[in-house]
Amino acid sequence: MDEHFSCTFRKRNAYDAMPDLHSHQFYELYFLSSGERRYFIQDTVFTVHAKGFVFIKPGQLHKTSFSGHGMHTRYFASIPKQWFADFDNLLPSFFLVENVPDLEYQFSLLQKEFQGVDELSNARSMSIAVEILVGAYREYMGRQNESDEFTKSVMEYIRDNLSGDLSLDGIAGHMNLSPTYFSSLFHKKTGMRLSDFIRSSRIAVAAEVLEKGGKVSEASGAAGFSDPSYFKDVFRSVMKISPSSYRKKFSKVL
Repeated sequence: MDEHFSCTFRKRNAYDAMPDLHSHQFYELYFLSSGERRYFIQDTVFTVHAKGFVFIKPGQLHKTSFSGHGMHTRYFASIPKQWFADFDNLLPSFFLVENVPDLEYQFSLLQKEFQGVDELSNARSMSIAVEILVGAYREYMGRQNESDEFTKSVMEYIRDNLSGDLSLDGIAGHMNLSPTYFSSLFHKKTGMRLSDFIRSSRIAVAAEVLEKGGKVSEASGAAGFSDPSYFKDVFRSVMKISPSSYRKKFSKVL
């Protein structure tokens, strides 16, 4: 088998979590068979629900953490760089897509081949991995294209109103939709909960301020936090580093 290739299936406790942000020298393919998990990738946080697929390129800082209760089961595959080298430039740094047909079955085949069926298992494993990624990516892009106008409008509104009313009722009203329908539609088109996206947007804005040398208080205000102490807690929970330490890290580069 090629170096860096593996595919495992595991059942884990709901509160299982990676201790630190980390990156790999291989592609990561992750499929959540059951349960619910939270993913942190670069400066983005989102919830992965059952039948959710996550793709991460080499070198991207990330970690998983618990979300919800109960056990979760997942497939995890590490894929050598050369397997996807021919189309790496077409792929985003990472993406999440849910409920793609046949993915779970394909992961089960990949795991079986990793165990070494015969001398052709390496070639077959590469073929299955490419099939998994291409299928998931096409589904992801299709859904992105369908949701462009809707999601663009919602994202722009949230970005422009971080200090305003970002309640479900407020955003749904801006989109002229009922709160229930809006919530369902937003999750269907983005794969994220509204609350996760708002928090991610706030922290992304705060991170931009800190990266440019802004004070922690300025980052807190720009992100729409009225309580600086709460901002520090949220920033640390998402980024796994305090705002002041994050600012210092970038000040060395400036």
